[in-house]
Amino acid sequence: MPLSKKKNSIFHSKHTEAFWGYAFSAPNLIATVVFLFIPIVYSLYLSFHQWDMINKPEFIGLQNFINRMPQDEQFWISLINTAVYSLISIPLGVFIALLIAWFLSGNLKGTGFFRTIIFIPVTLSMVAVSMVWRWLLNGDYGIINYFLHSMGLETINFLGDEKYAMISVVLIGIWKSLGFNMVILISAFKEVPVSLYEAAEIDGASNLKKFQKISMPLIQPSLFFVTIMSIINSFQVFDIIYTTTQGGPGTATQVIYYLIWQNAFKFFDMGYASALSWVVFLVVFILTMLQMHFSNKRMNIFE
Repeated sequence: MPLSKKKNSIFHSKHTEAFWGYAFSAPNLIATVVFLFIPIVYSLYLSFHQWDMINKPEFIGLQNFINRMPQDEQFWISLINTAVYSLISIPLGVFIALLIAWFLSGNLKGTGFFRTIIFIPVTLSMVAVSMVWRWLLNGDYGIINYFLHSMGLETINFLGDEKYAMISVVLIGIWKSLGFNMVILISAFKEVPVSLYEAAEIDGASNLKKFQKISMPLIQPSLFFVTIMSIINSFQVFDIIYTTTQGGPGTATQVIYYLIWQNAFKFFDMGYASALSWVVFLVVFILTMLQMHFSNKRMNIFE
């Protein structure tokens, strides 16, 4: 075959492959633009407007951010409740997942069974799970209160008492996400070279020392990923609140995403709801950047 024809054949083949590559990726690209990029841009547009979903949006500039939001008592209550939820659920959830992953990362008999049991909640619908927990924790006929009463103990209104509502919601959230965090951390533990543990044993290191000096530094990237995902999920908590407490009792469990839903689909104030969404995005973004900064510093110390 002449050299010019061979070059044309290669050129045609590459263009054909490129065409089919773009053709197969086009549906995903179109779906991303239509269902992700355009709504994000439109929500930014709406955040500078007042819109009741019926009349034409009215441009009001930065009033949603500067005038209305700082004076909105519900906004500050929701922000504080979200912070409380995050400050309890993130450290507690990551710590429990870390301990379970450490114990189940070995090759002991029965670890596969326990991994499966702990991971099952991840596969279930959060709404369905929340409905089950709502029944279990019910102050009048919940099964947990039934056992407390049968043992002669005082019953607790877990979801209807301000003292217990937030911690109950937090524990449901931790239970739901525990399996995901556990799997990520188990994978990280298994990536640690066994030779390092063997060398530490020869030097007389205890299990705690091996965990502190070998495991922890080497699983930092996975631990960082789990922490970041926990931060994002804690600020996005909604389905648990909506299904179990509806933000109550009073405003005890009213978090920022529930407030966004209320303004958007209950009060039909899409402009203010969009502004709240962008504030949440900025807060999560800043927290993520700070976490990345301090995590990198800590990893450099370990190195």
